[in-house]
Amino acid sequence: MSRAKPLFVFSFTLFLFPLFCFALDPPIVVINEIAWMGTNFSYNDEWIELYNNSNSTLNVEGWQLISEDGALKINLKNKILPQSFFLLERTDDSTIPKIKADIIYTGSLNNKGEHLKLLNEQGIIIDEINCLSEWFFGDNQTKQTMERKSPLSSGENPDDWQNSSISEGTPREKNSLIEIKIEKNEPKETNYVYPDENTKNGDSPSLKNEEVLPESKKVPGSSPLRFWAVLLIAIGIAIVSAIFFLVLKDKKIRHK
Repeated sequence: MSRAKPLFVFSFTLFLFPLFCFALDPPIVVINEIAWMGTNFSYNDEWIELYNNSNSTLNVEGWQLISEDGALKINLKNKILPQSFFLLERTDDSTIPKIKADIIYTGSLNNKGEHLKLLNEQGIIIDEINCLSEWFFGDNQTKQTMERKSPLSSGENPDDWQNSSISEGTPREKNSLIEIKIEKNEPKETNYVYPDENTKNGDSPSLKNEEVLPESKKVPGSSPLRFWAVLLIAIGIAIVSAIFFLVLKDKKIRHK
């Protein structure tokens, strides 16, 4: 019994390993940019941009973007193309002139900060940003938006956000260039990190031949091939380890 317990713990840990690896994948959809301060025309012209990290068209029917205090509750619908943007505009489609909204919503963002959660139709948190104490970035005076540095980064880390380089941000476009430091402390600009160049300047890939995910039944941030590969490896390791411990135990019993 004493030997069976550590064997069980060891095997159970190996089974959990792929789930931890699975959880490290970036969310399929992220909150990519937030104009919590509105625009130069009106502070009421707030908007939020989502980004689809996956290589498949995603059906977001039944999804919600909500704030912790309940002041904001946006019911999503329609589909987001692979590696493309999804624009949410407050009140009407004139919030951002010449750029069509994917969703028109009511409700507002508190200028002091919000705790935002993106939920799928099962209520599972896909992405989360806790700025309840204050927004990580964004400027109410210059109307620079709060931008994610990369859609693959963590939304919970303030270091993964920045001010947009221009007033009123980059709706339905790649976020601002990021300044990095190289040798001799010379600044260099690098493109915002997106997996697919097809989305440059707000262009969206064609829907032709694209797979549509069935109501996002996948676990958030899923990469099925990677998940099952890691799972099979973990199962194999667990089986081999179990056989090894059983053989070792059998030899000890025989020696007795």
